[in-house]
Amino acid sequence: MRLLRRLVTVPLVAALDVLILASAPVTLAIAALLCLPARSSLPLRTVALFLAYAAIELSLLPRLLGAGEQDWDALLREVLDRGHRAMRTTLDVTVVEQPGSVPVADLRGEGGVIVLARHCGPGDSLFIAWLLSVHHGLRLRVVLTALLRLQPSVDLAGDHLPLCFVGPGVFGRGRRRARECVEDVARSMTAGDALLLFPEGENYSRERWRRALGKLVASGAVRRVQRMRRNTYTLPPRLGGILAALTAAPDADVVFLAHSGFTDDGRDRPLWRLPIHRTLLVHTTRVAAADVPRHDDAALSSWLDAAWTDVDEWIGTTVENNRRAAGLDAATAG
Repeated sequence: MRLLRRLVTVPLVAALDVLILASAPVTLAIAALLCLPARSSLPLRTVALFLAYAAIELSLLPRLLGAGEQDWDALLREVLDRGHRAMRTTLDVTVVEQPGSVPVADLRGEGGVIVLARHCGPGDSLFIAWLLSVHHGLRLRVVLTALLRLQPSVDLAGDHLPLCFVGPGVFGRGRRRARECVEDVARSMTAGDALLLFPEGENYSRERWRRALGKLVASGAVRRVQRMRRNTYTLPPRLGGILAALTAAPDADVVFLAHSGFTDDGRDRPLWRLPIHRTLLVHTTRVAAADVPRHDDAALSSWLDAAWTDVDEWIGTTVENNRRAAGLDAATAG
């Protein structure tokens, strides 16, 4: 299955990347012309972003397919840094850590750190991974959706880097394999390693929020529903991967990572609505390994829900503060 998938995706995506780059003069010219009636730089920025992505992936594929020795952690940092610079310069988007976030020294515990991050739309995960891997210099392990295997660079990187792909499988085998992968990666962590998970499993939307609460009701988790109903910026965290990671890495600290998102209301955005002139504000909190209730599923669920409610409340407060600041700025400008 893997070989068949790659026989299709690798040449197809490589050919598409070549086409995108070869047609750059034409597409850039058309985009520039469209900017005039649209009174927006978005068309030009969109094309420039596609060109940057194609250039990065096309240069990366031969290195991933090659047989030579490679420092794979260094390659990951290089790719993340190139992606971060492309988005920062093309879209004028930056990532900023809020004062009071976890200092770098506390991210290098002897057992590594398990980072539980909010996920809210395409693009934010790249900035989060960049922050951990490049800015803080951690060796990154990531749990990703299996759909990203359709992206050849990510698929091939999974042969060399500790990446776990989570997705549905026949008779539950996909979930079992994913859990085993998370356990193996977490078990191998030492100081300087960071395992990045997105507990919600998918981007927030109001419909997904209702559906997640409905599943909890159907499962009989009435108390969880009561706790999670108050959270209107995040989805209820899923316990499977988190429990696997915490059990396999008993000495790992836990870091909760909240961020402001790329929209005015702090929630998800459509893929086509690119963020421009935005700042992704990040806030992290750390829980020492000894304070995590690893060996009691009920206690872990309550603890995680409480911590995730703090994440949700931080987002709400940040959004409100941003709105007030925007109102003050508008009033001052007026």
